[in-house]
Amino acid sequence: MQRRRISRLVVVAVAAGLGFAVASANPAADYKVIVHPDNQVAAVDRQFLRDAYLRKASVWRSGETIRPIDLTIAFPVRGRFSQEVLKKTPAQLKCYWNQQIFSGKGVPPPEIDSTEAVVAYVLGNPGAVGYLPVEASAGSAKVIEVK
Repeated sequence: MQRRRISRLVVVAVAAGLGFAVASANPAADYKVIVHPDNQVAAVDRQFLRDAYLRKASVWRSGETIRPIDLTIAFPVRGRFSQEVLKKTPAQLKCYWNQQIFSGKGVPPPEIDSTEAVVAYVLGNPGAVGYLPVEASAGSAKVIEVK
């Protein structure tokens, strides 16, 4: 009886692990990245997106200034985007930006408290880039692929 119970626990643990591996194989399934409709970019490398949000990259290939926008921490998608794209937890990100601010190297992207406001920001700024929960409407903003 004990052996059967342990076997079931192992099967459940393996299945859960496989489910996690499948979910993390396609991390972009939880969010979509949007840009201004005039932006010629159809896809962006994950590293470029990371650099844009950490203010290490400042211009698109077209020469337009990159203007990233963040959702507030109240949105679960913010945490997923931070971990999957920026490779930082919210605490690490806060520490990173504190260092950047205090050393005079930069400031974090502005934060917005609604998905509609993210879309409006992107539509109002040709160099803007934002992210939304996958189920949120992008309006007339252009959804791009993250590689």
